[in-house]
Amino acid sequence: MTKALDAAFSPKSIVKINLVGYSMLSINANYEYKVGPKTSVGLLGGYKIPSTFTLNAIGDLDDETMTYTGEITPEGLFLNPYFRFYTGKAMKGFYLEAFTRYYNYTYEVPYDYNKNGGIIKAALDGTATGMGGGLGLGVQLELGPRIYLDINTGFGVGSGDLHVETSDPNLDAVDYQKIKKNIEDNAETADVRVMFLGNTLDGLVAGSNESSAWADINGELFPLIRGGIAIGFAF
Repeated sequence: MTKALDAAFSPKSIVKINLVGYSMLSINANYEYKVGPKTSVGLLGGYKIPSTFTLNAIGDLDDETMTYTGEITPEGLFLNPYFRFYTGKAMKGFYLEAFTRYYNYTYEVPYDYNKNGGIIKAALDGTATGMGGGLGLGVQLELGPRIYLDINTGFGVGSGDLHVETSDPNLDAVDYQKIKKNIEDNAETADVRVMFLGNTLDGLVAGSNESSAWADINGELFPLIRGGIAIGFAF
């Protein structure tokens, strides 16, 4: 009797975890809910724990060189709502997907510079937010009673904002003003890689006051890549 019920079971909900996400140090959970004979909606959400991205840049402060030599370790929240259309019955088999993505990360950018004949190590405080969407496809397979495997991939475009700021106690208002000018002068030529926002500093706006200097990039376009191998329990 139990085997017959399991064979006739048609899931209305599946809770999953993305194994690829965990391999990339992203704690995540995914909930999918059937809304029609061939359709479902879902939400993938999680938290990106720190992992390393390399950042390299070089510039001048007065006649002295400032070199960004560190690696950044972003962390923060991400959300991925989606809608699926299955070619057969909802929740099983091949599907097409429309998805959106939002993230909000914080990070530090370590750097060092020469001042008064010595090397000083410091860090920029940064934030990055972005939102976008795209299309994907995949297949969801029943591995056993109530156990499902979901394999998917997709591509889209997002728009993101970046803010970095330094308030180094070893610097003064004159230094911060020079940093601002240096950022503006080198915005077109500096070789900088910032997470998810590309390799250029187009549209960068710099500023300074008596206690800090900062830079902002707003509305930078970047690719969104969606993909995963998820295992889940249906009910």
